[in-house]
Amino acid sequence: MPYFSFSLNNVYHLSKQKNLNLVFKDLKPNKIYYSKNTNLWNFLNKKEFSSNLDFIKYEKRHPIIGLRNTILFCLPPSIGLGDAIEYALSIKAILLSKRFDSLGVAFVGQYREIFQRYFDIKEIYDEVICEDFINSYETIFHITLEINKLKYQKYNRRDIERMILNYFNVPKFRKSIFLKKTVMKKISIFPISKSPIRTMPIDLINFIVDNFYHEYKIEIILDKDSKISEFIKENISYKKIKILSPNNLKELLTIIENINFGVFMDSGPLHVAKILRKKGILITGSVSAKILLNDFHSINSINNNYKSLFCQAPCGLVNIFNFENKSGCYDSLKINKEKVLNLNDLQSLQRGNLKNNYVNFVANPVNCLKNISNNEVKKLIKETIIN
Repeated sequence: MPYFSFSLNNVYHLSKQKNLNLVFKDLKPNKIYYSKNTNLWNFLNKKEFSSNLDFIKYEKRHPIIGLRNTILFCLPPSIGLGDAIEYALSIKAILLSKRFDSLGVAFVGQYREIFQRYFDIKEIYDEVICEDFINSYETIFHITLEINKLKYQKYNRRDIERMILNYFNVPKFRKSIFLKKTVMKKISIFPISKSPIRTMPIDLINFIVDNFYHEYKIEIILDKDSKISEFIKENISYKKIKILSPNNLKELLTIIENINFGVFMDSGPLHVAKILRKKGILITGSVSAKILLNDFHSINSINNNYKSLFCQAPCGLVNIFNFENKSGCYDSLKINKEKVLNLNDLQSLQRGNLKNNYVNFVANPVNCLKNISNNEVKKLIKETIIN
């Protein structure tokens, strides 16, 4: 993913671009800006828009020499909702430590709402940051440059919050966000993530619906722009259940704030629910509950003990990858994690037709998901929902 700078001589024409209008709306001509947005990089490099540019170039990220009085945290590009929560938790803890006179967060993308709504972090920059603002911070901290193990999150998921807080040696932020408690009459199922290996198997969704719809209202929360969601919607039981497909992040957050009890996979809604102290269960697949629920106790977990010659759940992989023209996980591709992590070009693992294979991996789940016991899920829901 690029880290780049650019300057525009004409912003009026660019501000009308449908997909990037929010990026361009506050930009001014003849100012230098920095970004990590790949869509913006691709757009600005199109030949037909070159007349609007003064320049665009790659920038080298520089390691810090030492921590000074003011700091700007530069997030990695293309993070998900769950990662946004983890970064916000750690940055809020650092902010409360009063170690820095001023603290900002750059490249939060679409997740400004998270940093403001739940963590009250003030100095936030969405997709771009002006050179004037960058220069106002003495320390520019690119998180995945300074904390090397966070580079491999796609293949060996680490506890983002813990690693950042260990680096700065500050305690965790665990202030409760109190919301109105409601009577336990509804079960909300969050079956999807952006990854098929972290998506709930269809048979398990239908099993939960079949066993609880007569006692509780059941709602299933999907993503209206996801092919995985489309597949699930076509294959789930419709026995007195409600399907919700929020239009944006604000709608999704409002839904999570109003749930009584949630059934979660490793996905963004899980992380929102845990900081809101919502009751529920987590069905563990490829990522450990110790990482996902670190010191949050309102959600109980079903652990996964799947084991093969090539992996032992939870293996830490967060999505399928492409290896030798085949898509899959460590187990299905019969490759050891160490061999993948030692490859020189990890970006090559994201090439090919990965997304075209997502639905197939939902219809035919990887073995660690097949290993989940439906009856254990049923038992844990009953135990957790009444306690």
